[in-house]
Amino acid sequence: MNGAAPRAVYYALVSNVAVALCKYAAAAYTHSGSALAEAIHSSADCVNQFLLLIGNRAARNRADEQHPLGFGRETHFYALLVALQIFLVGGVASVAVGVVRLLHRSPLEHPYVVIVVLCVSGVIEGSALKASIGTIDGARRKAGLWTWFRETGQPQLLLVVGEDAAALAGVVASLLAVFLSVLTGSPVFDACGGIAVGLILMGTAVFSMREIKSLIVGEAAHRHVRQAMDAWLAQRPEIRRVVSLIVLKWADDLVVAIQAELRPQDSADDLVHTIDQIENDLKRAFPPARWIFFEPELPEHGSHPL
Repeated sequence: MNGAAPRAVYYALVSNVAVALCKYAAAAYTHSGSALAEAIHSSADCVNQFLLLIGNRAARNRADEQHPLGFGRETHFYALLVALQIFLVGGVASVAVGVVRLLHRSPLEHPYVVIVVLCVSGVIEGSALKASIGTIDGARRKAGLWTWFRETGQPQLLLVVGEDAAALAGVVASLLAVFLSVLTGSPVFDACGGIAVGLILMGTAVFSMREIKSLIVGEAAHRHVRQAMDAWLAQRPEIRRVVSLIVLKWADDLVVAIQAELRPQDSADDLVHTIDQIENDLKRAFPPARWIFFEPELPEHGSHPL
């Protein structure tokens, strides 16, 4: 398994424990709805990181007879649990706190304490986000975070980066809400800040669940990977025509299924040797291609892809 995801999870866990304690203390001292919503959010994130670590541990189990491709997709299951928790525990609970504060308004006490705590939290969350982004492969990071979110096959890392980004956005929303409450003297803005935090979390969860669902169903590798692999196969002198190429993400690895018409071989042994050579060379050219299934086709067949 790629070590980037666990490192990012540990960064997020340490930062969220520290931030949650500060936010709960500030919420109890000041009766701030925004601070309480942020504290609930950070607590949920701590549980999420534990779930991701459990998933990473389960994914390292060796392949067996019933799971010949291994347990890499265990991370997908736990990532989906985390995304659901972000939506329910983080998002819905934060909105509920904000609504309760909106209906039963109480004055914001010691608002500057909340501001200081949120500013410190923002620095911690920003550092955690920077650290988690830093664990992404440099070449993929250069293409932009949005592109990486859509292309990655690592739901753990996707969730950690998404959580950290949502946490930072939530701190900014809470700070704005507290500032408005201080300026106007109305606790309504503070309550709305809690609702805003919940909506940010719910949006993050919905986006994450959509991406994770696509991975669970079976998502193809990105187009540039498929095109590069197709071009590599087309240049092989042993291959006359590539009939079909399917490249699926499987956790950090790729499953490759190839139908191709080969040039005439002298014997069945030569045919097997040729296929083995193509598969071995393909693995060297594309290291994530862990499983390769090559099916030779006759000229009169193979007109329809897999």
